[in-house]
Formats: sequence, C-alpha cells, structure tokens
Amino acid sequence: MLYCLRAGRVMPMVKFCTRFFVLFWSLLLLAQRPAYAQAPCTDTPNSGACFQVYDAATRLPITALCAGQRIRLRDCSGRPLDPKKTYYRLSTATVCTFAEGDTVTTLTVPATPGNIVITQNTPNLLVPGTGIIFSRTLRVYAAPEPVFAVATCAPGFVQVSITDRSYDQFTVQLGNGTPQPATVGTTTYAVTSGTTTVTVQGSYTAASLCSAARTISFTPASTPQVPQLKQLTVSGNSIEFQWNSLQTEYKYLLEVADAASPGGFRQVANVPAASTSFTLPAATLPGCYRLRLTDACQSTGTRYVSATGCTVQLSATSADGRNELRWTTGAAATGFEITRNGTLLTRTGAGTSGTYLDKDVICGVEYTYRVAAIGSGVTSVSDSRILKTASTQIPPAPVIMASFDLRNRVELTTTAPASPGSAMVYTRRQDGTSTVVGTTSGSKLLDSLALVSVDTPPCYTAQFRDPCGNTSTASATVCPVILEATSAKDNTDAVQLRWSALNEATTATYQLQLLGPAGQVLRAQTVSGLTYNDLTPPPDRQVLRYRLEATLPDGGGRSYSNVATVTRPLRVVLPTAFTPNGDGLNDVLEIKGRFITTYRLVIQDRNGQEVFTSTSPAQRWDGRIKGATPVPGVYVYRFEAADELGQPFVQTGSVTILR
Repeated sequence: MLYCLRAGRVMPMVKFCTRFFVLFWSLLLLAQRPAYAQAPCTDTPNSGACFQVYDAATRLPITALCAGQRIRLRDCSGRPLDPKKTYYRLSTATVCTFAEGDTVTTLTVPATPGNIVITQNTPNLLVPGTGIIFSRTLRVYAAPEPVFAVATCAPGFVQVSITDRSYDQFTVQLGNGTPQPATVGTTTYAVTSGTTTVTVQGSYTAASLCSAARTISFTPASTPQVPQLKQLTVSGNSIEFQWNSLQTEYKYLLEVADAASPGGFRQVANVPAASTSFTLPAATLPGCYRLRLTDACQSTGTRYVSATGCTVQLSATSADGRNELRWTTGAAATGFEITRNGTLLTRTGAGTSGTYLDKDVICGVEYTYRVAAIGSGVTSVSDSRILKTASTQIPPAPVIMASFDLRNRVELTTTAPASPGSAMVYTRRQDGTSTVVGTTSGSKLLDSLALVSVDTPPCYTAQFRDPCGNTSTASATVCPVILEATSAKDNTDAVQLRWSALNEATTATYQLQLLGPAGQVLRAQTVSGLTYNDLTPPPDRQVLRYRLEATLPDGGGRSYSNVATVTRPLRVVLPTAFTPNGDGLNDVLEIKGRFITTYRLVIQDRNGQEVFTSTSPAQRWDGRIKGATPVPGVYVYRFEAADELGQPFVQTGSVTILR
C-alpha cells in the first residue's frame, strides 16, 4: 500500500486520493512504481514515531554525524513494523516522497558539513492504509587533519603548537606514548630519548567519533653549546658583532646589561642562527653585551651565554703638536691595543681605562685612531676618532746648505722634515737686494743665476712653515763659493784663479779640482787663501774646467763652487814653402799646432783644381799630383777644424813648392 499526505495526514491513496490524483495514479500503475505525495511535508503530530542513529562501524548510538560516515538507522517506536514498508531519506528538509530503495537502513553521510534531516515514513497501524512522517535534524561535522606545528628544543623537550580551528578537543601522542589531552595553543612536553614523532588527534565534543589525526616527525636537537662572542666594533651609533658558528637548531638572543631588567640583561635583537656577524643599529652606548642560546621551549634558561663584551669609549684631543687619547670600558680588559691609520701603534696594560700621548705626529696631518680592549675571549673595538694634529709652537729654524751643481745651478738643501702641508721658503740676498727665489714642499730647490761674480756672491736663507701655519725664524745665512778663472796676461799657459769664501767665513778648507768634459775629476790639490795660479795646466786640454770643493770644520758640510772655465785658442802652423826633391830636408808638407783633434785640409793648384786632401796628421803631402813629379809653383790651402767646444776654426793661405 502507498501513502500520500492530505490535510496533515498520510492516508491510503486508493481511499482518499482518487479524486485528486486519478491521472497520477494511472501513470504510477503503468510504471508499476510506488506513488509519492506532492503536498508540503511536515511531521505527523503525536505519532509516537521514533528511530535511532548508530555508527555503522562501532554500532554505538550517535547524535551528531561525521562527513562521509557510514550510519545505520533503527526504528525505536516499539511498533511491529514491516521493514519493507519502513522508508528513510537524507535531505536538507523533511520529505514526504520516497522510492522503493529508501528502505535501506545503512547510509553514507554526505561530505558537506552542516545540518541534515533524516526522514522516516512508516505505516500507521492504528489507521490502516495511512502513513506516519517523522524526521530528525542532526549536525554533520567535517574531519580534516588537525593543524599544528612542532618545534625542537634542547634534548628532552619538544614544543607543540596547535592552531586548529575545526575541532574543540585534542590529544597529543609523543612517539609511542599514551595520548594525553591538549588544547589550542603552545605547550612544551618532556620527551624520552628516541622520540621522533608527535601525533595530534582532533575530535568534537558533540561528535566524538568524528575525528582525524596527523603525525609530524622531528629531529631531536643536538646538545647545546655556549656561544662564543669574538668581537664587537662600534661604528657611529651602531655596533657590529662577530661570533663563531652557531647551532642552527637553536635561537639566539643579543642582550645588553640593564639593571632594571630581570636577570640584569635586556633583549635587544634576535640573531639569525646561520650568521657569524650582526649589526645592531641605534645601539645602547656605552653598553655591555652578550649572546644567549635559547630554544622554543625556553628550557635552557641562562645556562648558555657567551662572555660579556663592553664597548670602549674613546676621546682624542690635540695640542702643541701632540695627540692625546683617553678611553674607558665597562669591564676590565687584560690589555689594550692602539692603532693609528689601521696600523698597530702600541699596546698598554690591563684595566678599565687608559691614556696615550702620541708624539710622533706631524702638525696639520689627520690621523685615525682606534682602541681595542682585549678581554677573556672577547675583543671590543672603539669607534674611530679622526684627529688633525694642532700646534701653536714655532718650529725650529732649518739648517740650509748651498752648493753648485755641474750645470752651475745653486742647489739649496735643508734638513727640516718634509711633510704634507709644510713648505720651505728660500730667500736670496745679492748685492744688497733680497729676493724670494722659491717655495717648495720638499727639501731641495735649484736657483739659476744669470750673473755670478766673486765680488757679489749670492747668499741664502730659508724659513720652514709647518702645516699648522707656524713659521720658523730664518736659518743661518749660507753663501756658496764663487770661482773665477782667467788666462795669464803674459800669454803663458798659466791660469789665474780667485774665489769668494764659503758662507763668507775663513774657516773652510778648499780643494781645487780640474774636471773633464763629463765632470770627472782629473786632478785635485789643496789650496789656501782665496787665490791661486795654475802654472802648469794640462797641455792637451783646450778647455780648462776648475771647481772648488769647500769643507767646513767639524762635519759642518761640504759645498762646491761653480765650474769656471778657461778656453785656450786652437793654433795651426803650416809652412809657406817646402822642397820635395828627395834630399830628406823639408820634403813634405805637414801640419803642426795644438788642440787639433779633427780637421780637413784641402790644397788646390792655380786653376782651382783640388790636388791634395788630408784629415789626419799622418796624411802628409809630398808635392806629387796623381803620382807625377812635383811641379814647382804656388798652391792655396784651406784648413777647417772644430775646437773642444765645437766652435769652427778656418785658416787659409798659400804654400810654394820649390826645387
């Protein structure tokens, strides 16, 4: 018998529904299928209907469902119902239409979470031919894997952070241990050696059978080691830290001493465990810092902290050409190292402060200083201090020496140290006139004189100006020796020499030197006074070059005079006649003279024809022309040569061949 709902009651279709469903009934009969009511469906009131929901796997009664769960439905009304006439359907609302297959009592819960309505359709045994509609609304819960994370800690601990928002109750199982209740949040657990997994199961209070579990494996951390802080260097308001390699499975905190903080230290930064250096901007200065190992479980406390390194505060001042450094630090150091321009300057002893006076500096020059405190494993380097050396002291007067070089230039040399920014000012006084001849940053200057006279020798002074602008007094006056050389007026080969005194003094000793063309000393002799006559100059030297070497007593220095020269004239003598007759007397024409080195002699006959040429004294003319017997007569010659200085010499004349 099939049923339909009319006026709130389910009635046998053959008795009550004929007028309303004749056509529908005919179609159902043709199809040989049960008929379904089409009117709005509600539960039959006061029907006494009842059914229970069970988990198909555990056969336990349930009041909430899990997505995808297999359930079994069982009538609990106590009525003797025919299972073949008891229908069930799962939907989103109460239904009144059923199919033949809806008598199955084992169903699968849909995968979509939310509310679901289970409707039961059973015969009304009190009113044969009528049916009863009864429904129950149950909650369907999803069962995803719970969301959580695992963090390794020091050996013996693991941290579990449950962030799942689906379930309302959880258990945590460590390895193969017993599951223990847990809640959303972060919890640290003690674990036994060998434990490498954490399993979290989530479930619902209203649907305890609806649950899911997830397992995460972890690698236990190695035994923690004390971190090794090696160095901290201040740079402006930042500090750069350096340390040895860290253990990447742990966390590291950079801390600064703070009496108001618990434990006396305050965290200022988290340090990447993979780093060996770290720069802290806007650092607390001065300050004492340490590196602390910790883990997610906070299980290590303060057992693993590095040695403490305290910053070094450095100040620098300059006065009177000296640089003074002062420094302090917050912890006693075993010693301090002072560097200047990146180079170690000195080391000092232990303590928490110190001073150093740098005297080896040059006024006006900038220097960069740092001080490093050497501690027990930690080196603390101060910020750099750039300091320009200052002074108002007048530098000492320089010592100057004046001497001529081989090119007759006055070479001025001073002993004052040349330094960047310093200058040496040279002044020449000659014949009552003073002239600044030059300013140089070095210790040498060349002065070329257009006029040199023994009677008005040049004299020089020098003043040193340091980089701070302080100028010394003038040096002692120095006057190089001026030497003059002239040929004797009696037409002899003698040379008369006179000179001015070195530095206008009479205490110097003099050595007269005769030089070659290249400046080499050919002859030297000691002379006295301020004059000398060289009676025996070398006969083979056309140009005589003289120089005086003047030496002051007691190592006062050595100076050279200018090179004074005497050029003797080149002389050539040719006979006016010769007799090439073979008697052995005056048979050839030969050249005689002095200072002749290279020449050219050309002889021509009266027709202007060239009859003889000679370029060497060994080439003498015997009067023959092309081997023929000499022809008496007058011949003209032209003699060309150059002296030692390269000046041309030309002489012409005639020579007669006699029988």
